[in-house]
Amino acid sequence: MEWVEFLKPNAAGLTLAAAAIVAGAPLFSGGMRALRLRRQFGRLELRRLRERPGGFAQVRGRVALESPLFSPLSATPCAGFQLDIIAEGLALQRTVGVRRAFRLEDEGASALVGAQSARWLVSASAERDLPATQTPTEGLHALLQRVPEALWWRRAGGALKLVEHALAAGAECHVVGTIRTVAAAAAEVEWARTGTDDGATAHPSAAVAADADPELWIGLDNHLDFLLVSDQPPGDHDLHVPRYRALGLLVGPALSMGGLLYLAGVADYLRSMGQF
Repeated sequence: MEWVEFLKPNAAGLTLAAAAIVAGAPLFSGGMRALRLRRQFGRLELRRLRERPGGFAQVRGRVALESPLFSPLSATPCAGFQLDIIAEGLALQRTVGVRRAFRLEDEGASALVGAQSARWLVSASAERDLPATQTPTEGLHALLQRVPEALWWRRAGGALKLVEHALAAGAECHVVGTIRTVAAAAAEVEWARTGTDDGATAHPSAAVAADADPELWIGLDNHLDFLLVSDQPPGDHDLHVPRYRALGLLVGPALSMGGLLYLAGVADYLRSMGQF
């Protein structure tokens, strides 16, 4: 009798069943991606750009800029920066930044790195205290506007601590990601623009077609979705995927199956009551 009562149609049960079915697919996809990434990390090795490697690999070289960009505190030419905004006396820390595609050069070979969607591990390049009475530069003010809490804190008389992490031109850089030829990456972008693959449109590969000099492109792919840019050799803790992230391989299908079984049971109940 309790089982029959459980299968009686109700808004909460139907909503939960639908949510379980919808949530199952992304959980399974995330688990599969985590498992693939763990396997790739297990056989990752440092390659040289002159070898023209392909697939998932780690490379290093010097940063060369594709477009002019200056960091907000040190005014250093850079490929991108992060700015940590810390409200002194308030439990507030936010990060804003700008990242652009840049070239990685190594002994005559070069690759274009789509750093906009990368995980960014760059050492601090400058620090500054910003009292409420000090007027920031126009560029710095634009960055602060992205954090309304910081502006409110300044209006209340509070000071901010700013920490800049800029990837300077000419700095040594380590990149871990999927390496392809420029032609293959440009073809992928053109295919994505047709709207046949929503996931591919997230790749910052549009800049590839602008300059054909680099032979290689380093960025994300749909299977691994991982790109790391660092000014230091990445350690094991930077290239680690927790085991629990792979549980989606089991949890995702279980949720979807549970939701489907519930809906099937409800349908059988309605059929037995002559309502379906």
